[in-house]
Amino acid sequence: MDIISLEEVIKVINGKTVPNIKGLTVNGVSIDSRSVHEGNLFFAIRGGNYDGHQFIEQALKAGAVGAVVSGKSKIDFDCKGFPLVLVEEVKTALGDLAKHYRSKLNAKIIGITGSNGKTTTKDIVHHLLSHFGPVVKPQKSFNNFIGVPLTIFEMDSKHKYGILEMGTNAPGEILRLSEISSPDIAVILNISKTHLEGLGSIEGVALEKGDILKNLREVGVFVYNIDNPWCDKIAQGFAGNKISFGFSSNAQIRCTGVKKKNNGYAFGINGQLEIQIHVPGYHNISNCLASFAVCHALGLDIWELQKALISFKLPGMRIDCQQIGNVTFINDAYNANPESMFAALKYFEEINSLGRKIFICGDMLELGNESHTLHKEIGRKVPTLNLDLLWTVGKYAADIANAAKDGGMDERKVLSFSNLDDITEYDMGEFRENDVILIKGSRGMHMETIVNKYKKYVSKQVLTHN
Repeated sequence: MDIISLEEVIKVINGKTVPNIKGLTVNGVSIDSRSVHEGNLFFAIRGGNYDGHQFIEQALKAGAVGAVVSGKSKIDFDCKGFPLVLVEEVKTALGDLAKHYRSKLNAKIIGITGSNGKTTTKDIVHHLLSHFGPVVKPQKSFNNFIGVPLTIFEMDSKHKYGILEMGTNAPGEILRLSEISSPDIAVILNISKTHLEGLGSIEGVALEKGDILKNLREVGVFVYNIDNPWCDKIAQGFAGNKISFGFSSNAQIRCTGVKKKNNGYAFGINGQLEIQIHVPGYHNISNCLASFAVCHALGLDIWELQKALISFKLPGMRIDCQQIGNVTFINDAYNANPESMFAALKYFEEINSLGRKIFICGDMLELGNESHTLHKEIGRKVPTLNLDLLWTVGKYAADIANAAKDGGMDERKVLSFSNLDDITEYDMGEFRENDVILIKGSRGMHMETIVNKYKKYVSKQVLTHN
């Protein structure tokens, strides 16, 4: 972050100070007292399981220049001249400061949203743009009212590009994030039935995602998936600059001639540029196309990037293959919704296996009134895939199991657990040599626990036999 005066900060966030702050400057922002550096400004965010106001003293001792606090909160220590900036709502103040700081940046800002693929695409875009200059991307999936501002504060005058991931599960969130970030490039990867609990319907999802365009800079560019009907509909109603990507013949960044190659794919862009990726999952081709479309929208020569993706690797828990003993786990448990679930099953169907194929799936969360229906749709697909075993975990995932059995899958091949704790050491012993196991479920289900359970099981077996 470039240095900014504390006086300027206070003006931007409409704060009141105790005591005098004249001459003080801020060189960074932190919401965690454990990561505060000398000269940082500490924002005392209140969350579901924590309250930053309890850690103001620690932030002071770590070298914070001041703290932004709620005027409604009681401070339990004597600040002794330590500047406190009182605001109505700390999280809102964080966003307001980020909006102001973003306006001072010369970096081109890329905002990425969509129902699936945001984090992977963010990482691909970062991988490509790093060939052209200094670039900042979010840590992990920093995609909310806290994560987006913190990513903006990571940028300074030396950066040419900044990438932001924008997520939502309630109306108005994308609008606020786009207001804070004012993107030069706005990307909508896809729109599908996700977060229906908060957004109500796929129409609600489309309206929410489309709000990213409401704060697109005047000469900004909308990058969209022409293969997705909802994205295309938004594009048709958008009068500004836009670039489409996809498999359609109408796409400006068009995929041609896909070939399976090793653990990834080789494909062309517009019948000319030949690309290779060592990344599994056919759906990741679309994420690559979106990333090249971003580079094109920025006026960069994508011909310079022909070999750039060979070294790209997926982020954690996205088709992450792990060999444990003589069993292969494919951990795709970072998150799940119907579209990503079908994409994972398509990938699983295509891979070769010397042993059995086992699908272990957990609940897809936040689907509201359509939860049972959408889980049953997954279940009806399962019997067509020649799976050897199906395990489900959770209340809604049980619908997948029941629909699979109704669709003709042998009941002896289907097992349902109400939660992860019900999966015992005995169950771990069911896996055989050369089995390949796909694990998928929403983040809140913590399906990767199964991989850890099996690691412990294997370790115990080794100790027993020794």
